[in-house]
Amino acid sequence: MNLIMPIAHVLLTPVGLVLRGRRTGLEHSIATRPELTSTGPATLSLTSTSFRPDGELALRHAGRWYGDNVSPQLAWTRPPVQTAALLLVVEDVDAPTKDPIIHLAALLDPALRTVSEGELNRSRTAPGVTLLDPRGYRGPAALPGHGEHRYVFHLYALDTQPAGDTLATVIQSSKGHVIAHGQVTGTFRA
Repeated sequence: MNLIMPIAHVLLTPVGLVLRGRRTGLEHSIATRPELTSTGPATLSLTSTSFRPDGELALRHAGRWYGDNVSPQLAWTRPPVQTAALLLVVEDVDAPTKDPIIHLAALLDPALRTVSEGELNRSRTAPGVTLLDPRGYRGPAALPGHGEHRYVFHLYALDTQPAGDTLATVIQSSKGHVIAHGQVTGTFRA
C-alpha cells in the first residue's frame, strides 16, 4: 500500500458510506447486452488460481492505491472449434455509477487456454493478447466504506474476428457471433 492510501482512505470513507446503497447491479452488466447473447448452448469454464470463485481478490491484484495492480492468473476450457477470437472483460458491478466500471477489455487468441499473473498488464502483455484499453488491467479500487464489490470476469468465444479497436466497437460487431460464454467472480472491499 502506498503512503497516499491512508490519507485517501480517511477522506473518501464518508463518500463511500453515503453512496453505500447505490450500486450498478448485475442487471446493467455487459452480460445483459443483446450483442453478447450466445447463439448456442456452449459454455466456457473460467477459473483462476489467484482467487476462488466468489472469493476475495488479493491486494496484489488490487488497484494502485491499494495494491500492486497485477492482473490475476486465468484459465479456461477449450472453446468451440469455430472460435475465431476470445473477448475478455472485467467489470465492477457494484460501483456507485450508472454502468459497471470496466477494469479490463482484451481480445485473446483462441489458441490460448491461460494467461499468467501480470500478462494482462500493459507493461507485460502476453503474445496473443490485444488490449482494447491502452491502460490494460486496472485492479479493484472500490471506495472505502462502500462495502464489498463484485468483479466479474467474462470470457466470450466469438465465431468471427470482431471489428474495431475499442470495447464499444467490438461489442457492436459481436452481435450474432457469440458462441460460448463463461464467467468467474472475485470480490474486493476497501
